Amino acid sequence: MIILNHYYWLLILLALIFYRIISLKERLILIITCCIAVLVSVGCFNEQQKIRSTTVKQQCEITNRTYLVLPDQVTSNDYFISARATDIETGERIILVYFAKNYREVQKISKTRELMRWTISGNKHPLEPATNFNQFDSQRYYWQFHIYNQVKCKQLRIENDYQPGLTQRCHILRAKLSTYFSHFPHPLASYCQQLILGMKNDQSAEMLENVKRLGLLHLFCISGMHVVLIIDCLRKGLIRVRFNREDIEWFLIVSLPVYLIIGGGSISLIRAVIMAEMSLIQRVTGLSSLDGWAISLLGGLLFDPWLLLTLGGQLSYLLSFALQVIPDNIRSYRQSLLLNLVSLPSVLTFVYEIHLLTFICSFLIIPFFSEIIFPAVIISALLFKWLPLFPVLVNSLLREFEWLLGELSSWPGLIRFGKPSVIIIWLLFIATLLIIDHYRLRTLLFLAGLYAIAFITVHVPLYGEVSFVDIGQGDSVIIRYPFSNRVELIDTGGKLLFGKRFVQAKKDYATKTSINYLKSCGVSKIDTIYLSHHDLDHIGYLTSILQNFRVKRIVVPKGMEKQYSLMKLIPVDYQQAPQILPVVAGNKLSCSKLHVLHPFDRGRGRNEDSMVLVGAFGQFKFMFMGDLDRQGERNVIHRNPDLRVDVLKLGHHGSRTSSDPEFIRQLLPRIGIISAGRQNRYGHPNQETIITLGKNNVKSISTQKYGMIRYRYYGNNYHWQTKLKGDEYGWMLPRLNNK
Repeated sequence: MIILNHYYWLLILLALIFYRIISLKERLILIITCCIAVLVSVGCFNEQQKIRSTTVKQQCEITNRTYLVLPDQVTSNDYFISARATDIETGERIILVYFAKNYREVQKISKTRELMRWTISGNKHPLEPATNFNQFDSQRYYWQFHIYNQVKCKQLRIENDYQPGLTQRCHILRAKLSTYFSHFPHPLASYCQQLILGMKNDQSAEMLENVKRLGLLHLFCISGMHVVLIIDCLRKGLIRVRFNREDIEWFLIVSLPVYLIIGGGSISLIRAVIMAEMSLIQRVTGLSSLDGWAISLLGGLLFDPWLLLTLGGQLSYLLSFALQVIPDNIRSYRQSLLLNLVSLPSVLTFVYEIHLLTFICSFLIIPFFSEIIFPAVIISALLFKWLPLFPVLVNSLLREFEWLLGELSSWPGLIRFGKPSVIIIWLLFIATLLIIDHYRLRTLLFLAGLYAIAFITVHVPLYGEVSFVDIGQGDSVIIRYPFSNRVELIDTGGKLLFGKRFVQAKKDYATKTSINYLKSCGVSKIDTIYLSHHDLDHIGYLTSILQNFRVKRIVVPKGMEKQYSLMKLIPVDYQQAPQILPVVAGNKLSCSKLHVLHPFDRGRGRNEDSMVLVGAFGQFKFMFMGDLDRQGERNVIHRNPDLRVDVLKLGHHGSRTSSDPEFIRQLLPRIGIISAGRQNRYGHPNQETIITLGKNNVKSISTQKYGMIRYRYYGNNYHWQTKLKGDEYGWMLPRLNNK
């Protein structure tokens, strides 16, 4: 099932064998390609078993270990420095992380453009996996580069006396070009680094976000247009200096692999370079362009077996394949429509959103981008020193282009589609491929019907859900109701600042976890947000939630509704301020299964005033405690002597100040959920709390150990699911939590 999930569209290519759109020879090439691709994917998952043997099991101390660091593999963010490195003795690839002592040290490291030897002492540990469903998995991302461990450097000594080889000189040249481009005006500098070197930076983040919203991500992964342009420019230039054509062809064949390194070795660049190489030697081999695509797929898979697990890899190969097989009689807007339809299932799988302007923008903007923006950027990079006026004009053009993208992305029409199931994605792909062979209005309507069904299955699920988000040292619970799009949220999570002035970041941890998960479920509106009390680890991410979703009402314990700690988190430009509803025990909210057990009177929003909620979902009765202390717990059971629950969300992250033994004995929960951060400064959950749960036969499940904990129910059926198996973070957790 894993292989089918990740390489499903390779099997779909086999369906093309039975279509009339390709010749017999091309069908044979595709059969061989798909068979080898599946074998490579099997080998890829076999390699996954080897990863566990090469990954360190526990955090270990290393002393005076020397690593080789290429200058283009170093990134910095304030005082945080990260680098991909190679152990000189063992050849192991690894991630090095270092917090610089001062800004001068940051500048010294980040601006070095020579091969470096880092001699370090620090802690070595495994890369951390994604801990929430549909969260970006950085561990899986680095696996494709054969990087499995990370070192947090405590001491660092850098030397630059290492002699580079040919490949390393290419990396040094790439770093020097990046420095050269950084002196260009913005946004020209960002475009040169992004399109020529494959380097991302903070300055281009807003532009890429607008491109993402408009569904134009394939601007940066379609067919390697800049490779074709570079080849054309070089060929014309060499002809003018009287090189013969055969020498030019061989020069290009030899030089393209060098550019592959300088350009960053991205998936789209690998495919574009291989296809360009195939076209250069096409006269000798006699292979067609589709054969070149098949060989580029094989080469890409051999270079990186994980390439089809990424959005860039899927878009790059799917779109270039579609360009090969779309009939010649389908051109103009119809070809643009088919390209968008081919990419749409992959986009929804990774991005979860689609804009109504996507098809129009693709038809109008992509030709402008390929015919004007691409050539202008490359020519500007070549002529910046000799003809400075032209890059200035191009920079003005790029500013207007970014302004246009920003305006279009802000227009209404963004649809929060969500992530369809794998089976539905298969059906959408097959139907789209059918349209390529039979472009008819009837087939288009059939595909539209499939998308309507997919939309309904995502937005009106047959099951209900209670999910405990791994939000770090904080609380956040998502509740979805069956047969509706109703969603409720208990706390948002947040980060305690310990005396630092509060500053709202553009992207916080909620964006990667709870917000991303809600988007994958197609959620655009939250009916109710319950905020248990005013601590930042429970309400700190409220601003991000309000910026990404329409919220009908916010429920708080009485006395907290006008506090500054709450009001400062509601954005001033928020379109429609949600209703803030203060509650006390006994209040039952309309259209909700939750009712309030605490507080009994007006309070100040502190721990002892925490809002306690109880509600039945499927076969289980849940209770959510906030940070209520032991005295408050005893007061709750004294007022409700017959209260029993099945699942207890423990108070105060498993602290000893909560989970009173008397309270646990009366409730008799079967499961105790603990939400706490790994290696938190408080030592949560406390050993005394774990012992109390054990004595009362309560099975404790912690987000520390299992990541996101998800309960889904349908009628009388239900199942529990956790993101992690339980041993992935053993090196970070106290021994008590690993028993």
